[in-house]
Amino acid sequence: METAQRKIDFHRLVRDAPMINHICFDACSKTVKIVYSSTVPLAHTTLDCTRISSGESEDRIYCIQVQYPDFPLLLKFFGENCPLLKGTTVDFVVTASQNAEIEEEILKALDVTLRHVDAFNGLVYGTSFLLRNIEAESFTFSFDESQQYEFQTLNTESMYPYLLINIRTGVSVVLVEGERQFKRLGGSSIGGGSFLGLSEIITGVSDIEEMMDRALQGSPDEFDIFIRDIYGDRASNFNMDPHLLAASFGRVTRGETVRRPEEFNEQSKNNAILSLLRMILYNVSQLAYMLSEISNVKRVFFNGFLVRNRPIVMKTLSFACNYWSAGKLRAYFLRHENYTTGLGAFLENLPSSDMYWKEYCSGSTALGRFVPVEPLETGFKTQTFALKCQRFKAAPFSLLVEKDGKPDTIDFNNDDEARNFWIEILDKTITDMTKFAIASQKNYPEQAAVVDRAKEFETDFVKTMDTIKEHHVAYGNSNARNLLEVREQILQEKGFDDIYVQKKHEENCTAIAELPRVLALIDELKQRGDEKHVFEYVCRGLLAGNVFDWGAKEVVKMMNSENGLSFHSAIEHVEQRPWLFDGFESFYEKHKEYKSVLIFVDNSGFDYILGIIPFARELLRNGSKVIICANSSPALNDLTYREMVKWAPELKEADEDLAKFIDSEQMMFVQSGQESPCLDARRVHQDLNDTVEKYQTDLVVIEGMGRALHTNFNVQFKVDSLKAAVIKTQWLADRLGGKMFSVVFKHEYGVNE
Repeated sequence: METAQRKIDFHRLVRDAPMINHICFDACSKTVKIVYSSTVPLAHTTLDCTRISSGESEDRIYCIQVQYPDFPLLLKFFGENCPLLKGTTVDFVVTASQNAEIEEEILKALDVTLRHVDAFNGLVYGTSFLLRNIEAESFTFSFDESQQYEFQTLNTESMYPYLLINIRTGVSVVLVEGERQFKRLGGSSIGGGSFLGLSEIITGVSDIEEMMDRALQGSPDEFDIFIRDIYGDRASNFNMDPHLLAASFGRVTRGETVRRPEEFNEQSKNNAILSLLRMILYNVSQLAYMLSEISNVKRVFFNGFLVRNRPIVMKTLSFACNYWSAGKLRAYFLRHENYTTGLGAFLENLPSSDMYWKEYCSGSTALGRFVPVEPLETGFKTQTFALKCQRFKAAPFSLLVEKDGKPDTIDFNNDDEARNFWIEILDKTITDMTKFAIASQKNYPEQAAVVDRAKEFETDFVKTMDTIKEHHVAYGNSNARNLLEVREQILQEKGFDDIYVQKKHEENCTAIAELPRVLALIDELKQRGDEKHVFEYVCRGLLAGNVFDWGAKEVVKMMNSENGLSFHSAIEHVEQRPWLFDGFESFYEKHKEYKSVLIFVDNSGFDYILGIIPFARELLRNGSKVIICANSSPALNDLTYREMVKWAPELKEADEDLAKFIDSEQMMFVQSGQESPCLDARRVHQDLNDTVEKYQTDLVVIEGMGRALHTNFNVQFKVDSLKAAVIKTQWLADRLGGKMFSVVFKHEYGVNE
């Protein structure tokens, strides 16, 4: 095998090399795709501002690809830097004619045993794995001039059955009815190989990227015959679109064009390639439609090297599927389809493949999500794609009405103003975030390393925001939820797992000391006999607690001011009723009827201890079971499940009623599976679903701007819900028709399916 002479920094390309423990090779016609896993030890930030080993680890999967000339160098790197691979069994997908040579190279460079994996098994399992785990993995592409991406997040209940159309050398059509249930329905010999071969014979062009570039500059009029050319003005008499293709290359038989390829000028080459591409894709689409009708399937995924997120290919397939099916069938594509076969083959022998694996943004290159950051007219080469194992099983929240519905209130992909506002806000906070990161580990012995890691975070996050500014679909969805989560991931990648841990602890201590006084005041008000007034006061306290948010610029100014921000002053900032969205009356009328209440909590400190806890205590006193749900991992100053459990004994000491409720498990704690200031209920911890179903939850309370306004504001649940938050940004206040510190207290009845 020819070896490349150029120098490649494999230490940057290959992450976690010393910890790589399993690997799979997928050899294709021009590239080799490598999927490997590693187990990475984790460290955590401590209350005394240093960083120590947590005693825990994280499983990760990385997908990379190299050209054939680079492959021997990569194998050499693996052999020298990956000691855990020695003596193991590695997986090998059989797909290319060079297999024997490649196998020999692997055995020569690595002391391993090869295990062959069936390509079709890998293709199907890899596709289903991505659809089950990765947000916005599936997308459609418009066939008009807008070239719009529309992303979907699917779940196992809705994704099956589907057709998988693999356009490689030929075309294979597979019916997938379950994660490992599939059967080949048929195929065609006219596919990617036909396009490459005929294009080279006709035009002399041999590179697929050049072919695609030329197709974009081509016109079908030189070689193709259209309905208008046959029927003229009479086309409408037959209810036919005059612009429809009637015969690919039909003009050649009429002597209306140059017949000999050697006489083609550059434009004729462009036109010929476009006509050829359309001919093949129209036939593939017709095959897809016919087999979808036979199989009663409404969703068809196209993948393979001919597709690979090329706008001209996706546009043509989308148009043709829509045409043949009279609008019933849409063409779907995958963001990471380049790695489906290799990933699926790798997962065949991975014990944790049934766990929830999440896209690991900071472990991927700028093109890691495989939506182009180059101009949309051009092709691109994929690089690194990374995933991390959450070590729990995830599923859509069982009380969601639409399990595939988008949680985001405003779709930034279609709202330039909203997206630009958020990017600007995040840009302005980056310096403060970097300072917080450094301060959180100020007692770490190697301070220079802390500063370097913080600067790397700043640099990487700025680059990510710049990429999204230029091409907003470069990372799939770019909503508030996604942007905030990317920031948290980059912080974690740089060794800053919880930069607010000291601030949260300080506020928790202050709040727990204040709690007895707040509860005593509520009890005193109750003794005066105005039950409704007391309950409104408790709800105002819930809202006041939500004012304390280190993610809100105006509130941060107040907390950092000379006098700070007390809970009493926060209550004063809660506007008087009627509120902007005021569902208090209907909630009050029904609140005693609820038997099982789930509360998604927001911030640590005052929000949780002085806002949520007194609110929950009133519901508990009414006989309700209360389940409080917090993030599984840190994000900003949001409460985590571990912190919630840790502070439970302090709550018991503060109030005898709380002690009784906690000891009897009338009040319990559960984790959401989330690691963002927002809430995407399409993927939650299985423990949450089990708890909700066991105790037959009949009210869902979502508190905070991120969870109740930026996400879930329009989401419907099968049971009643309460969405409560104080608006702390002027931009959102303007969008919702309110003002700074306007109140959203949105009580909604459940939707019967």
